Amino acid sequence: MLNLFHRRIPVLLLAILLLVGCASYQRDFRTSVEEQPRPATNALGPWVGEWRSDMNGHHGPLWCVIEPHGGGDHAFRYRAGWGVLRFGDYTHIVPTRSDGAGGLIFEGQMDLPGGVGVHHVEGRVTPESFDARYRSERGDHGRMSLKRPD
Repeated sequence: MLNLFHRRIPVLLLAILLLVGCASYQRDFRTSVEEQPRPATNALGPWVGEWRSDMNGHHGPLWCVIEPHGGGDHAFRYRAGWGVLRFGDYTHIVPTRSDGAGGLIFEGQMDLPGGVGVHHVEGRVTPESFDARYRSERGDHGRMSLKRPD
């Protein structure tokens, strides 16, 4: 009985860490929504929408907070889901350039956790819309479409 309990401890600890990470992202996302000027004047801040695979039709919810990172880069902090599953949050530092109207044009790599692999991503974010395409080293490809949260 004690041996079974000891084998469950790592699973329990992992579940607790995932819940803490989820709560942290949700708190940071809510704060970003509260601090976002209305109407937005640039691409920074919170976004909500979905990702969709053009290869197999899989899709799910997607949240993102864009923050400056320095040197022409921006941090894209994502939380994504597939069906009822929610994956951890991950941050990708992506090279960006201004579009001259408060938006960002970006292209870079995202190394997704859990063996999902490296994805090339490119897109444009304006103060009102976030549209990007991705393709993985394993052949999957699709798009991310987000808008400002209500």
